[in-house]
Amino acid sequence: MQVANHIKKLSKAIDGWFQPDNMKLKTAIEQTVDEGFFSFEDVKQQIRALKHATAGDNLHKWTESSGLQPHSLSGKDILCLHAGNLPLVGFQDALSVMMTGGNYFGKISRKDPYLLPAFLEYSSGLILQSEINWVLNLDDLEITKVDALIFAGSEDSASKVTSVLREKNIITKSTPSLIRTAHFSVAYITNNHPETMRDLTEAVFRYGGAGCRSIAIVVAPFGLNDWKCSFTEYIEEFWLKNPQHSKPDPSLFHRYAFNKAMKIEQAWLDDFLIEEQLSKPSEKFILQWIKGDKNTLDDIVSKFKDGLQAVYSTENYIGQKSNSMIIEPLSKAQNPSIWWKPDHIDTIEWLQENVGI
Repeated sequence: MQVANHIKKLSKAIDGWFQPDNMKLKTAIEQTVDEGFFSFEDVKQQIRALKHATAGDNLHKWTESSGLQPHSLSGKDILCLHAGNLPLVGFQDALSVMMTGGNYFGKISRKDPYLLPAFLEYSSGLILQSEINWVLNLDDLEITKVDALIFAGSEDSASKVTSVLREKNIITKSTPSLIRTAHFSVAYITNNHPETMRDLTEAVFRYGGAGCRSIAIVVAPFGLNDWKCSFTEYIEEFWLKNPQHSKPDPSLFHRYAFNKAMKIEQAWLDDFLIEEQLSKPSEKFILQWIKGDKNTLDDIVSKFKDGLQAVYSTENYIGQKSNSMIIEPLSKAQNPSIWWKPDHIDTIEWLQENVGI
């Protein structure tokens, strides 16, 4: 009953925040777009996805799958260092702390300074069991020591930030730390049906491909040259409705020129490059197209598992495994359930196992 009441109150707060008449959300969206952090289309997509993910009994489903215990982190201070590669990318981590009843301390990314704080401010007036605090600069954190750290970002920034936090004695070497650094996903498609290609286009090009769930490698039974023109039409259709907000560095054209000189099959889209060769994804605005089958997919997953977030496919392959990774629906790449597991770890489960009483 305690869990049910707690989740009911939290669901009410979330539902209220997503309402069209919420002026704080509207203002945060306008500031985000007007100051050039993200496009309106991408913000709208993320808001819509999170509203759907948290609607109805979805939070209750998450409590059941995660084994949430009432106020399991009561009195515990949790520091969340959020990435800023996508709008509201830290929403799930913040919500995880709220659901467990812990005290939330957030370091908000300067790349997304309005949306998550608007949610936190709205929620702090309705959720009284725990503290909700956030800052834009680490130096402004008013806390002496935390009970756990949740970090999302690159491996380089993770090392730098944890060093700073140790110098400030906010964390120690023994502080439970959930460090997430996966940065790309893979898709396996077996047909070129319109629904498949539109789902693939959304998964690759939404947010300019900057999300960890965004596809950087696609495995297909046909080569890029066989489907280049048709795929480009789907991309143009998507960009007409969702203009790409971020632009690549001019050096991307140098890669195109190099590929051309090496006679590597490719498609140059001015703001994006599709190439038919395989290497570990490390640059933005590049999709690698690989002709192959399920065995090819398994080899790629095994080879790049350290930086890999998710594997997607369609029809009969959904729910199967590629090595140790369960294949998710391609259509859910940019619309995950609220209980999805970043880096294959449920945040609520992790908090309760490592920090809970």
